[in-house]
Amino acid sequence: MTVVVSHRKFNLPTTSESEEDLAVVAASPVVRGGLAQLLAQIPGFRVTALTESLAELVARQSVPIVVIDLYGRRAEANDSQFWAGMPAGTRAIALCSPDDPPQLLTMLVGGVHALLTREATIGDLRTALHVTRKGGLHVATDLVDAVVARALPPESRGGRELTNREIEALRLVAKGYTHGQVSTRMGLTESTVNTYVKRIRHKLDAGNKAELTRRAIELGYVEPGA
Repeated sequence: MTVVVSHRKFNLPTTSESEEDLAVVAASPVVRGGLAQLLAQIPGFRVTALTESLAELVARQSVPIVVIDLYGRRAEANDSQFWAGMPAGTRAIALCSPDDPPQLLTMLVGGVHALLTREATIGDLRTALHVTRKGGLHVATDLVDAVVARALPPESRGGRELTNREIEALRLVAKGYTHGQVSTRMGLTESTVNTYVKRIRHKLDAGNKAELTRRAIELGYVEPGA
């Protein structure tokens, strides 16, 4: 850059923020490509690797920040071995489903510094990247309640007793009825049934239908094989 002062020219060095290398890890090529396109629009960062797994990433190169998609991978993400391959010093931004987030403590130990959903905007990603680069912790608003609930011990979670209507819905779901079928049998809207099931899963600490059915049997709400 040239600056003119009193008709004299001074050449000043042009400064720019150094770019941080990023990697995107996602089983779906569509998700990988979509994330890469969004991240490419954020100044100060550049995507240098796209892989299906952490193991593949480690085998190829090490990067300061990894954006990893955990949708449908809650069981894996809750296993500390899943994060064992994370290179020392690498920080992660995890995309989690608000209905089924992994355990916060496991992810923090694994090097996760930010939690977002797939609905994250460029602004959300920008915030998460800058917080992660500085070593902070960022949790998207729509994940806070679910993440905090899973971080608490079971005895600390309030309202674990199911209402009669929740028990009725639970029994039908455990028998294999769809939410639409449950709504018809109970005379409710499907949206209300969805709310019931989400609340039941929270109370019973069940991440998916299989866990929900198992917990229902353990607590005596449903007879085995019913």
